[in-house]
Amino acid sequence: MVQRPETHLAGDLASTPAAQKEYELLKILAEHYFGSMLVTDDRGRFLYVSDGTCRLLGVDRETLLQLSIYDTLKGYCFATSASSIKTLETKQECLSNHTLTASGRQVLALSRPHFGPDGELQYVPTYSWDEEELYTLLEKFDQERDNVRNVIRFMQGTDKTPSMIIAESDAMVKLLEYADHVAAVDSTVILYGESGSGKEMFAKYIHARSDRADQVFIPINCASLPPSLLEEEMFGYERGTFTGGSKDGRIGLFEFADKGTIFLDEIGEMSLELQAKLLRIIETGEVKRLGSNRIQKCDVRIIAATNRNLREMVEEKAFRADLYYRLNVLTIHVPPLRERVADIAPLTRYFVQLFNKKYGFTKHLMPALIRALEQWSWPGNVRELRNTVERMMVESRDSIIDAAAFREIPPGISSPKTSECPVPDLLPYQQAMNIYEREYLSAMVASCGGDLRKAAGKMELHLSTLYRKLEKLGLKPPRTSGNCQGPGEEPLH
Repeated sequence: MVQRPETHLAGDLASTPAAQKEYELLKILAEHYFGSMLVTDDRGRFLYVSDGTCRLLGVDRETLLQLSIYDTLKGYCFATSASSIKTLETKQECLSNHTLTASGRQVLALSRPHFGPDGELQYVPTYSWDEEELYTLLEKFDQERDNVRNVIRFMQGTDKTPSMIIAESDAMVKLLEYADHVAAVDSTVILYGESGSGKEMFAKYIHARSDRADQVFIPINCASLPPSLLEEEMFGYERGTFTGGSKDGRIGLFEFADKGTIFLDEIGEMSLELQAKLLRIIETGEVKRLGSNRIQKCDVRIIAATNRNLREMVEEKAFRADLYYRLNVLTIHVPPLRERVADIAPLTRYFVQLFNKKYGFTKHLMPALIRALEQWSWPGNVRELRNTVERMMVESRDSIIDAAAFREIPPGISSPKTSECPVPDLLPYQQAMNIYEREYLSAMVASCGGDLRKAAGKMELHLSTLYRKLEKLGLKPPRTSGNCQGPGEEPLH
């Protein structure tokens, strides 16, 4: 057995009070280091061993300081390539695996040479890690890295549109007063209203005036993705859960929105299976990633929206009654634009300012044009008004735009010349509109090669809405699984 040298590392370092303090700080640093540390001299004798080394080998410090690295190899571990000995022999850095004799645990060790002023080998510090503990730590690092990546991804995609709502009509002013009241509590809300009427803006308005305003607002369109993909987005998944999925897994939107607000648009399009999982989140405040057994607490406020009658869907067994009653705590009915004509002029002025700034224009709309806009029924609501104002401003070459621009461009319809639809005179309004809409949808789908998803995007409709319109008008969708018309298939008829 090699006797403990009279001059050891502590003696070398702690020769003065200042050095003693520095040595004590280094000891604290070493003892809190993940893994274990030891230092030998140029003959392999232990000069310093950390508490982690003592625990790893199952030997007390005083005993180890009487030994050399060669003694530990004989009595405590078997090394296929002992890093400390290799560094002593080669005077180079060495990384090796050890198998501890007593426990059979695998240990990863890294040894590095330290040379004195004369260029001779003086010390060999060695850092060791239990492989199982190291892999566990690395998995945690990987998970945190994945979370950071997903946070960046979601923050880049999070809608940051201001929550301003322009309202001058009595109906909207009263509705905003009620929304202020709703924002002060944390209950679930259902927003009812036609497509394009501004339901998401109301959801943002409520969030921005709530106690969660400094947290995230995450919109989820329940009709935009197939149920399986929507489930992945909502709940996330662990690595290896899906073939072709992210190798690092993915954090779900509910998990990401913790302490914030989730806006579930078109909630009526959600599958019954997903409705059951959503109900569990509301009831327990817990979410679990797909492929994982780990339960994550999830504190979110849920605001849902739909243009369908959920009560009728419950009666038809198309929507879960228990989820409906959980969601239907507070309700807001957003009126269509045709029922709040007083808002058309201020909305139009706002859109003019918006597009003047966006495109560098200095254009203005004549009062006669504003009056013409107020007389239109706006089936596409605020979204249609916005698009119409943008279209007129972009297509007009004049700085002053009069009512003729609106008469020349049917609102909400950029119909190709080949799709002109002569509507018979003196037909009832709804019948005439159905004829026009049928021709318009047929022409739009045909121009997209039968791709319903592409056509819905061009028309700024949700795919499910387009399907319902086609069915209502008796138009036959293309017979393909990918919403695309295949070779030899007939167009809509």
